[in-house]
Amino acid sequence: MATAVWTSAVAGAGWAARVLIVGLALVPVVIVTLACVPALLVLPFSRRRSAHATAIVRQLIAWTRGLLLTSRER
Repeated sequence: MATAVWTSAVAGAGWAARVLIVGLALVPVVIVTLACVPALLVLPFSRRRSAHATAIVRQLIAWTRGLLLTSRER
């Protein structure tokens, strides 16, 4: 009986732990995204640097997808 209670408590904490981990991992991604905003506002107006702005956006998308996909695998 006590084992069943403990097992259900651990299973219930699984989603909370995942939310906590994703929340903590999301903080650096948000900081990097905010740090890139000035560059993304200026770079697209330069023909030579628009490819660089596209690369920044693609990298941010890749990091966000990686973060969200790996959190679901556990």
